[in-house]
Amino acid sequence: MEFNRELIMALAHGDKQAYEQIKILPSVTRVSIGLEVDKLRQEKAIVPMSNGFSIYEEQKKSSYTNAEDIGKILAANIQAEKEREAEKERVRQEQLEKEVKYKVSRARAGLSY
Repeated sequence: MEFNRELIMALAHGDKQAYEQIKILPSVTRVSIGLEVDKLRQEKAIVPMSNGFSIYEEQKKSSYTNAEDIGKILAANIQAEKEREAEKERVRQEQLEKEVKYKVSRARAGLSY
């Protein structure tokens, strides 16, 4: 897809008006323009003049802002993982006991295991 070189150059230099012009375009087109801008910046070693300029939309901020809630969630996850590991270990021990009992009974009967 071919885009207006002046628009791409303006975006590469961080022109806010050019950014406003492309805001209404579909996201696929904005991404394509963004790739062109990145390519031009690499080829010509352009550093945008305005800080924080991005051809892409800003990411949504995390809904987790309370550190205590995050800590509680992490603690619950760690506890659940410990419980799963304990259950695995219990099942493994039971299996070992069954194998030992089987081998002992075979050895007592004089059979090979």
